[in-house]
Amino acid sequence: MGEFLRSYWQTLIAIVKDRNVLLLVIVGPIVYSFYYPFPYSPELVREIPVAIADLDRSSVSRELVRLADASPDIKVIGVVDDAESLQKALRDGDIEGGMIIPHGFSRNIKRGKTSKAIVLGNGAYFMLNRGELLGFTGAVQALSRKLELAHEHTFTLSSEQAEERREPIQLELSAASNPSGGYSTYVVPGVAIIVLQQTLLLGFCMLLGSWRESGAPFDMTLFRNRLALLFAGTTICSLNTFYYIGIVYWYQDYPHLGKLKDLLAISIVFSFTTTAWAIVIGSFMRYKVQALIHLIPTSIPIIFLAGFAWPVESIPMPIVALSKLIPSTAGVQAFLNVDQMGASFTQVLPEVFSMLLLLCASVLFVMFKRSWPKLVEQ
Repeated sequence: MGEFLRSYWQTLIAIVKDRNVLLLVIVGPIVYSFYYPFPYSPELVREIPVAIADLDRSSVSRELVRLADASPDIKVIGVVDDAESLQKALRDGDIEGGMIIPHGFSRNIKRGKTSKAIVLGNGAYFMLNRGELLGFTGAVQALSRKLELAHEHTFTLSSEQAEERREPIQLELSAASNPSGGYSTYVVPGVAIIVLQQTLLLGFCMLLGSWRESGAPFDMTLFRNRLALLFAGTTICSLNTFYYIGIVYWYQDYPHLGKLKDLLAISIVFSFTTTAWAIVIGSFMRYKVQALIHLIPTSIPIIFLAGFAWPVESIPMPIVALSKLIPSTAGVQAFLNVDQMGASFTQVLPEVFSMLLLLCASVLFVMFKRSWPKLVEQ
């Protein structure tokens, strides 16, 4: 036990003394917790610059322009007389979207025919495109509602009766896990788990690569010393995970529906699995720099394989099966389901078992692998 504890503390000391490893496994997650959520802190895109080409020039089209300008999602910066000017402004980047109100817009409405308005968007930025569509859709729906109420009011005695006749059943929508519909609430909790995994992976691969170059501080041919390395990494990963769940998510006001005991259990399983997995990969690093060269490009594919940025059903099944060899594939789903959606621990048992199987396989590999960094010469 004394040798185990000494190796445990020597690992932590080696991490603190190695500036590059320290920046990755301790400083990096802290910096990320402030840096990444900051650009998305408003949650929703507001006042997207748009323009409207009003070719109808009627009282109804002017009312539609007024309703569009009243939307918090878009900001009408100009009303033009022809569609060509609108399209040119969109191509030049002066606006992010626009709407064309065609000739006969008001006439068709008065004749009881369907009248259409054309919306142009910038498909290169899906958040701007989504916000612009929401703004224009809300304006058109508001205009339709006013026209319907005016029509119903001719057959009823009061505006209240007209409202009831127009909409006898009212639907109230409520989001369970992302009430604001914000981008930060959607993306940061999922990416954060991958950041915790990747920073630990890079740090431990650099650490083991450095030890292979210059020697380890303890005899790594002994399994108890390799086990001490596992517990040291798990300690760091657990503290980083607790920091995110307990402080960062609370400070950013993200939905926090999971029970503490469930989150602690998942955090410990995830931390052990991630550390053991990192040690397995790090055992193949012959040089410190190899970690940066070979592992940094893997972060983006791992994000897509986690199942929250891209639907798993759209990924080929062989790749989905291989993604089970990455802790974050099950870890992200477990954390999101429990912490963001309020699932219980039993409801994420498949993800937990997936991590435990990967943990057992990694520990067995660490146990039986023979090639490890040699002890540093005193």
